[in-house]
Amino acid sequence: MKKILIIAPHSDDEILGCGGYMLSQIEQGAQVHVVFGTVGGCDVRQPLERRLQEVDKVAREAGYTYDILYHNKDAEMDTLPAREVTTAIDKVLASFKPDEVFVNYPSHHQDHVVMYQCTKAAMRLKEDVAPSLFALYEYPFVNSGDKIPGGLFYYDINKFIDEKIRLFYHYQTQIKTLPSPLNEEGIRTLARMRGLECGRTHAEMFYVQKIVK
Repeated sequence: MKKILIIAPHSDDEILGCGGYMLSQIEQGAQVHVVFGTVGGCDVRQPLERRLQEVDKVAREAGYTYDILYHNKDAEMDTLPAREVTTAIDKVLASFKPDEVFVNYPSHHQDHVVMYQCTKAAMRLKEDVAPSLFALYEYPFVNSGDKIPGGLFYYDINKFIDEKIRLFYHYQTQIKTLPSPLNEEGIRTLARMRGLECGRTHAEMFYVQKIVK
């Protein structure tokens, strides 16, 4: 059984970034575990109890298990010691021993930067953990002039685009209207654009950091 670890700053990033790939792999029998950096926060859109209910519903319907590193730290993960966050990710890697690891492209959100940097540190070579694939998934707000080295790979999600959107809409607290991309039109537009780039109808794009074949 393939084991896939997805590391997400917040609950909804896992669906936005690699929901189609995740659903495809679960259908094929893979075991998927998601680690959320934080759920809940001071912002009115981040009420802890409701956010916990949302992620539990999405996880049950999608078919993945999950851990939450911190409660009520949305937009505050940069106040946490990097060593502490990295050590928490280290422990998950050691216990789950994934074949593939996905984490967010850093973008401009401070929580996204922290989770990317700490995951990269946790992915240093170890004798007991050696995933064959380490890749970054997109977040709709990725608009950085910084170019992270690595190749690209695309995954055809045409079969799963409707389910990806349906699951995202369980995150009612996170839905926004256009021109924000956090809605059905935004998700479909990005998937169509990535599909056009690779000759498919809908696709997700990933930035490969390491692949072993």
